[in-house]
Amino acid sequence: MAPGVENATVADLGGDANWAAKVVLADPALVQFAVRFDPKKPTLKEWRERFPSAIAIINGSFYSSDSAEIRPTCELVQEGKRVRGAGCQRQDALFFGARAKGVPPVVASIAPTRPPASMPAPRVLAPNAYKADDWTEALKSFPALVHEGAPACNGPHYCAESSRTAALGQLRDGRIVLFASQWPAVRREVGRWLSDALGAAEVLNLDGGPEATLALHGEPLEDTIGTNGRGLPLVVVVLPP
Repeated sequence: MAPGVENATVADLGGDANWAAKVVLADPALVQFAVRFDPKKPTLKEWRERFPSAIAIINGSFYSSDSAEIRPTCELVQEGKRVRGAGCQRQDALFFGARAKGVPPVVASIAPTRPPASMPAPRVLAPNAYKADDWTEALKSFPALVHEGAPACNGPHYCAESSRTAALGQLRDGRIVLFASQWPAVRREVGRWLSDALGAAEVLNLDGGPEATLALHGEPLEDTIGTNGRGLPLVVVVLPP
């Protein structure tokens, strides 16, 4: 796909073919990430037009549309600005620190700039290790599917439900993993597979159901994972350095 980036179907990696899922593995030293929220709910096609160089685009965390205003459920940081969530005091949440402070923000129309080596690499963080002031791009979501190298989504309710699933995490070797399924998957089984088969250290669950989206650069819309024409207020974009 690009230097430091691999993709595969989950079935090719020995996972459940019934999920119709794909993964992207990205070396955080060789790519960059942007977190974007837009209450106008752009479609995947519109996000691709904003980020024509995107290596991959995955949907982000949950959002609230109870009122006329669309808001992220959990807090995030985009282009150095904190966006408060509608309410996300979850103990089982994780953060994705996508871009460290001190690195010029990613702007769609300007070529990204590789961060200095001294800057923290993109990483998944537990709430007690996350400091918003350290990041210009960051995302919070829940629940943790994998935490400290072990499956973490073990409850009898949400974690046992079957739904189209999307997730973002970090492998023990430091690479960032993106996961999304076109067909329903039980979340705790996804977490177990990411931990046992791929060596995930930390994985946070993203919005699922019709929002579950994963699109690769140059991939025809009909071949992407997602719901054609669905508005996506929150995305994570993988960009070349």
